[in-house]
Amino acid sequence: MIDGPPLIGIVRSIKLSAFMPIIVASLVVNVLVAGFFGLATGFNLNSVLPKLDVVFGPDTPARRILACLYLAIAAGSAVALLVVPLRMDIVVVLFPLQILYKTLTIFFVADWKNPVPWWNLAISAVHAASLWIVFSGQGIL
Repeated sequence: MIDGPPLIGIVRSIKLSAFMPIIVASLVVNVLVAGFFGLATGFNLNSVLPKLDVVFGPDTPARRILACLYLAIAAGSAVALLVVPLRMDIVVVLFPLQILYKTLTIFFVADWKNPVPWWNLAISAVHAASLWIVFSGQGIL
C-alpha cells in the first residue's frame, strides 16, 4: 500500500528523474520564455518587442494578468531548478497544466497568423516529451 494519495507515491518513485537533462531543459525553457514574455507584457516593453501589441493585444488588465501567469510559471520553474528535492513535485503539476493551457490556445485564438499559439504548441511538445521520458522510464506509461 502506498502512503498517501497514489500520485504522491508515483512522484516519490521518480525522484531520481529530477536529474534528467530533459526535465532541466524544459524548466530552463520556462524560465527564459515565460520570464521574458512575462516581463515584456507586464511592463509593456515595446522597445524590446516592437510587435508586442500586435501579438498580445493592447496593454490591458487581461494582458497584465497573462503576464502574472507567465511570471508565476517562470518563478515555479526557477524554484524547481534550484530546489532539487522539490523538482519532480513541481514538474508533475506544472507541466500538465502548461500542456493543457498552451494546447487550448490553438482553439481560442482565432488569428492563425498569431505566433503565440504555435510557440505554445512547441513548448507543450517539449514538456510532453519530458514527462513521457520520465514516466516511461519508470514503467508508468
